[in-house]
Amino acid sequence: MGKGNLTLVLFLSVIFLLIFSMYRISQPRVLSIEEMKVNGFIKYGQYEEVRNFELIDHNNTKFSKENFAKNKLNLIYFGYTTCPTECPVMMSVMKSIYTKIDTENIQFYLISFDPEIDTTQRLKDYVTAFDENFIGVTGKTPEILKLGYQMGVEKLEPSTNHQNHRVITHTNHLIAINSNTEIVGIFRGPFDSSAMSLVIKSLLRTE
Repeated sequence: MGKGNLTLVLFLSVIFLLIFSMYRISQPRVLSIEEMKVNGFIKYGQYEEVRNFELIDHNNTKFSKENFAKNKLNLIYFGYTTCPTECPVMMSVMKSIYTKIDTENIQFYLISFDPEIDTTQRLKDYVTAFDENFIGVTGKTPEILKLGYQMGVEKLEPSTNHQNHRVITHTNHLIAINSNTEIVGIFRGPFDSSAMSLVIKSLLRTE
């Protein structure tokens, strides 16, 4: 091989290594279970498939476990539109996460714990005010409660606080479900959108 050809090969090799290194650096890192825990996510060692259920989304379309199969990762929050504190905070966190993750393979849902008040139109107005791609879900109370219970989320009967606001006390978790409709794990507070985004990017690479 001539000197000129050897120089060209070396030059191209260096360029390839630089491009490959930049690509590797730009890829989200896969986190260990302990690293996920530090970032607020409890990853289950053995996944449980979501039970069969039938609800409706805010467009009055049937919503079932098959909807989860359409996305690589689904993030579920149980709350209600008149929630004075936790729910709007979580919705804002979800919005922040959504802006940090450049993918179409993720979907956020709010499942209402207050179907008597949260009509489909009310849910639609509420969730899309945070992001037009968010989906609100409602349905019959027993069906919602059973689904929440399987996901480790419980609800207490409504009460009123000192400002006479109607309050439904409930578990404040964000649940991750993969495209196999399996429960991968949960985010627990305090919620930090940057830390949660790192976990979600890692899950998108491994689930």
